[in-house]
Amino acid sequence: MSLSRKVRDKRFGSLCRGVLAMMLFGSVVNLCGQENFALEPSSLNDGEELASLYCAACHQLPEADLLPKQSWEFALTYMGFYLGIVDYDYLEGNSERTMGSIHSREEFTRAANKIPKEPLLSDDQWKALRNHYVFNAPEQAIPQISKAAIIEDTESFRVRPNQYRMDSAVTSMTRIDEENGLLYVHDSGAQRLTILDRKLNFYDSHDAPGVALVDSQMNGEDVYLLSIGDLFAANIGEPRGELQHARSFGGVLMGLKVLVAGLHRPADFAFGDLDQDGVDELLVSNFGEYTGNFSIYRRERSTAFFDPEPQILTDQPGIVKSEAHDFNGDGRLDIVVLMSNARENVSIFINEEDGSFTRKIIVEQHPSFGYTGFELRDFNEDGLMDLLTINGDNGDSDPYNTLKRDHGIRIYLNRGDLKFEESYFYPMYGVFGTKVEDFDLDGDLDVAAIAYHPDFDREKLENFVMLEQTELLKFASKTHPATYNGRWMTIDAGDLDGDGDKDIVLGAAYLPVGIVDRHADKFRKMASEGPPLLFLENRIKP
Repeated sequence: MSLSRKVRDKRFGSLCRGVLAMMLFGSVVNLCGQENFALEPSSLNDGEELASLYCAACHQLPEADLLPKQSWEFALTYMGFYLGIVDYDYLEGNSERTMGSIHSREEFTRAANKIPKEPLLSDDQWKALRNHYVFNAPEQAIPQISKAAIIEDTESFRVRPNQYRMDSAVTSMTRIDEENGLLYVHDSGAQRLTILDRKLNFYDSHDAPGVALVDSQMNGEDVYLLSIGDLFAANIGEPRGELQHARSFGGVLMGLKVLVAGLHRPADFAFGDLDQDGVDELLVSNFGEYTGNFSIYRRERSTAFFDPEPQILTDQPGIVKSEAHDFNGDGRLDIVVLMSNARENVSIFINEEDGSFTRKIIVEQHPSFGYTGFELRDFNEDGLMDLLTINGDNGDSDPYNTLKRDHGIRIYLNRGDLKFEESYFYPMYGVFGTKVEDFDLDGDLDVAAIAYHPDFDREKLENFVMLEQTELLKFASKTHPATYNGRWMTIDAGDLDGDGDKDIVLGAAYLPVGIVDRHADKFRKMASEGPPLLFLENRIKP
């Protein structure tokens, strides 16, 4: 068995974005908060016991049937780096693309100083651990549970033509500004922010105020824009993300300035008055890449600028999203935080009287889960915020775009006392974004969802679904055939046309992430013919 530590001279070219860059077994060392893996070499020789010791040291222990054999061979090769083992024997005979992917990961991991100088396992131990997973894994991925067929519906929503044009679109943000009747669209390839009016005509455009806008908030004349700073995680340890602010005068942005710089590939931001002083704190979800964290920035009432030194609640990378809400009814805002990158979990940080926070993990999943987002909404109208989570990241788990049976939409009902019960699951490969609204105006909540990594073997891609709630936590699934032709990375909902119901906008990103050779022709056709933007006007009548 080869344990070569030779560094390959291959450029890291992995395509990933804040919430796109969730790697199977990624950031294992970081999750333990260690510069180097702290576990000592073991005398064990049983593969299952070794997995329980090493794989479960920093995240939930994955079962062997989560992935097929070829995916385990790739994932374990990558995991071996964190154990000081560089072993490519299991991947011999794979395509140049597959080998290039794993070589670049070695380079990336080594550059981040996450490979121990000496192996933590002997050759026999490493073989035993690998065989535990590979020999017990299925030949093919276990499919998702069955579900009702999706209905094609062209009556509830109609496609509105728009003036937005962008070749080879890489849309990283879409946002409906209901108050001003504007639609913001940012393309990270062209580095252009385009604004459309409520009739979807061109209104204004700006050179990008940062690299790849990924989140924004509009509050009257105040516009906040979050830039990831490093779209493809090419610059390890160089935090380039920024939160910027501008004033909107009739939709024209003026006075753009940086509020906070040096963010670690941020994916999301939120505001909340945590200390009840009348001034909102800034909550930043730094996805990072080894260097991510969840940070709170404070500011004085007298200044618009935030303290450059944040309070860091966790230095775990892979933070996807946060939201402030009083979960325990003590009058202070707590914070729910979604974490990915191996230790997939939803945590609530309880706001204590002294300004400190106590962490409680609400839900924790296995490392290939691929969390991509959440929403807090009261589905059963009992006055308690329930939790909807989505998981479907598949862009960086392996080069085979393996379909994961666990991908989908889950609703956890809040039973009080910080206890949440999974009460609904909709299986959906590659689900990547959702919006929860009462789309049909019948008094309950519906769910619109997109998938960036659907089953590309299907003739009609399941890349958009509308789940209309018919009774409590029972949904009818629908789609619009116009959505088959795009690869949707972003989704937003809002009443753009001012008629009292929620419309939907989808933004496309035609990147080859997760595209395998047998889907190359389909992808090229989609990239050349697919729309950069799709606006679905709500026509549902209550």
